[in-house]
Amino acid sequence: MLKNLVIRIATRDDAQEIANFNVLFAKETVDKSISLALTTEGVHQVFAKFNNGFYLIAELDKKIVGITMITREWSDWNNGAFYCIQSIFVKSNENEKEIHDAILSKAKELAKEHYDVCGIRLFVQKDDKETQKSYENLGLQKTPYIIFEETF
Repeated sequence: MLKNLVIRIATRDDAQEIANFNVLFAKETVDKSISLALTTEGVHQVFAKFNNGFYLIAELDKKIVGITMITREWSDWNNGAFYCIQSIFVKSNENEKEIHDAILSKAKELAKEHYDVCGIRLFVQKDDKETQKSYENLGLQKTPYIIFEETF
């Protein structure tokens, strides 16, 4: 384990860096350019409303190197909420896998601390076979569900 790696819940002070990460993340993973102004406001909304979720930050030597946003999705079938991990992004780093896995581990740890959380779900881009395989190697199973959306 990296001895200088810290995984923590983000604070409002991290908002601008999270927004900057979002722009980089969108470009690197799905080749999409997103508005920094729009995502900055979106990040602020996460901090403004508890039910919008929270962020986990990975810091290595006090520099942010990874991030994820976690939302809650209620399941009446399970009488509990899933922590939905909205993709984990780690800046290119020689320890990328270890940082990624540490973020996932922290998310699972936090989920297990809450009696009303029944599990975790991860969002993975459908063409990202490497990440899907990595999650399978960590013991997670693919679900039979595919997500459809309409963005306004």
